[in-house]
Amino acid sequence: MIKAAHLYYDLLNLYGDSGNIKALEYHLKSSGNEVSVDRLKMGDKINFSAYDMVYIGSGTEHNLMLALDDIMQYREDIITFKKNDGILLATGNSIELFGKSIDKGKIQKQALSVFDFNVKYTERTVKDVCTKCSLINEDIIGFENHSGILSTDESIIIDNNFILTYIIGPILVRNPQLTQYFITKLAEKKPEDNISVTSDYSYETEAYNIFKQSMKV
Repeated sequence: MIKAAHLYYDLLNLYGDSGNIKALEYHLKSSGNEVSVDRLKMGDKINFSAYDMVYIGSGTEHNLMLALDDIMQYREDIITFKKNDGILLATGNSIELFGKSIDKGKIQKQALSVFDFNVKYTERTVKDVCTKCSLINEDIIGFENHSGILSTDESIIIDNNFILTYIIGPILVRNPQLTQYFITKLAEKKPEDNISVTSDYSYETEAYNIFKQSMKV
C-alpha cells in the first residue's frame, strides 16, 4: 500500500491545493493500486517515516507562520525522511518553510534549513507560468501568487526526491506528466508492491494543451 500525507490541509489550501493530492490518489487508485492518504492538521502528530510521500500546499501568510511554528519540531525527522529517499512536494509559499529564514521586514523567522536559501518579502508576484522542468519532457504550467522572493533564481527546486516550487494551479491537476512522474517514483520506491503506473490522462492532457496554446508558447 502507498501511504501519503497531506500536511496542514486545513491551513495551507489557499488555491485549491488539495486537488494535488486528490489527483495523485485518483490516478493511483484508477490504476488498481492501494492508497492511504492521511490529512493532517496542526497539532496532529506527524510520523514522517510512516509515509512514502508528503504533500504540503500554499496558504495565507498568517497561516504559513502558524504552520512554521508547528513544523519546526520535525526538522530532524524531515532531514531523515529526505536522506531516506522520501518523496515530498511543496507548492506555493509552503516552500518557504524549507529554507533557512523568512524576512518579512518587521518579522524575521528561522525556518527548517532543509535547503540553503533565504526568503525576503517584497512586492507581490502574480503571473502565469510556463517553464522547463528537468523531471519531465514537457513544460510545467500554472501560476504564481506570492510576496516572498527566494535567494535563488530556480523556479523549481529539486534535491533528491524533494521538489519545491512557487507554482500553484493546482500543479498536478494541470500537469499530468508531473503526476505520472510522482507515480513512477512511488513505483520505484516500492518495487515489492508491483505498483501499476498506467492511467488515463486524456482530459488533463487536453486541458494542458489548450492552456499552453492560450499562452502562445
